[in-house]
Amino acid sequence: MNENPNPRIRQDILFGLKLGAVMIGAALLFTLARKQGWIDAEQVLRWNSVVMGLALAAYANAIPKMYGPPPRTLHHATLAQAVRRVTSWALTLAFLVWAALWAFAPRGIAQIGSVAAVGTGVAVMFGYLIWKATRSASGR
Repeated sequence: MNENPNPRIRQDILFGLKLGAVMIGAALLFTLARKQGWIDAEQVLRWNSVVMGLALAAYANAIPKMYGPPPRTLHHATLAQAVRRVTSWALTLAFLVWAALWAFAPRGIAQIGSVAAVGTGVAVMFGYLIWKATRSASGR
């Protein structure tokens, strides 16, 4: 039996692990800088949030290229690809807005706005999925 049926799976896992390592490394560096007195606790929170937003935006940007289950038909393949593209677009923009808010907005606005941005991205993703699914089901 083939141990690695698709080499793309390994690349996807490694990409996620690298992004996780970047987020953990950044958090450790910001904590060290805080302990040295170079930055305060507010800056640690902000820059951790910026790094997390950028890492999640990079991960969302890779969604269309990620491995998924093999499609049953050409119709399912095109439907899945369309949903992945819109999901990627919506979440990438949402997490870029998240990072920008945490970098430049006052803390109260960043907290509310970042959650609203990601919520909007998720709503767009699910809205498009439901729209495509109902359109696909009615078109048969």
